[in-house]
Amino acid sequence: MTNDKQDILHLCDFDGTLTRGDTLLHFLWFALNPVSRIKVALLTPFRFAGLFFTGSWSNDKAKEQLLSLCFKGKTQQEMETLGKAFCTNVLPGLIRSSLLDTLRQARRRQQRVVIVSASLDIWIKPFCEQEGFEWLCTVLEYKKIGAHEAPQFTGYFDLPNCNRAEKARRIQGAYSLSDFRHIIAYGNSKGDEAMFALAHEVIHF
Repeated sequence: MTNDKQDILHLCDFDGTLTRGDTLLHFLWFALNPVSRIKVALLTPFRFAGLFFTGSWSNDKAKEQLLSLCFKGKTQQEMETLGKAFCTNVLPGLIRSSLLDTLRQARRRQQRVVIVSASLDIWIKPFCEQEGFEWLCTVLEYKKIGAHEAPQFTGYFDLPNCNRAEKARRIQGAYSLSDFRHIIAYGNSKGDEAMFALAHEVIHF
């Protein structure tokens, strides 16, 4: 009998696993000028307080509020340009080279590598395209607003923030896991536990 199963699927978290620390904070520092940083620092507590007082608080909602305050109204092209520039100029200094080498070796053996992350598509996508990895991540929502022809960032996510149970939902929606002989998950936090539950082998960072 032949074994029809594919070889190995690698599911890798990004922030704190493939990178040292949270890339969102580094991106905000990179993308905002000094005046905008001050504005965001002053206004963010009021945005967060509004979530608390209305009973709407969640980490996902807080993340949307922060990104809305920083970038709402920017065009999709502007956001993608910022993401690519961050990927080129900042991200290489944050990457754990040893783990990246492991994932690159897996790709050379024709194994599937998927970055599963709550980080934003604007830098996850160009990073993965460069490395030959697949990706599941948080995606920004764009719409044509008013008389503007170019789609603009609405301040919201197009899909739920890709963290915790959403990571498992995205993986199961994109892949038939029973087709793989072995699944390895790499992660560093409680946000990865639902992904860990899908794997045969878990590597903690």
